[in-house]
Amino acid sequence: MMADMPHWVPPQKPDLMQQIREMEEREKQRNSRTQTNNTNTTKGMNPLEFFTNYAVKD
Repeated sequence: MMADMPHWVPPQKPDLMQQIREMEEREKQRNSRTQTNNTNTTKGMNPLEFFTNYAVKD
């Protein structure tokens, strides 16, 4: 009867490399979203391009 008794098995924790891969994948998905010209503030954008985009054109 003891062999039939249910027992709790803790979930397996991901190793360090798997955590890094998951974080990179999330970052890739976050940065790959297409954004409109009004909200073009993607991470890693060149500051010159950012300010040129919003500068007043004479």
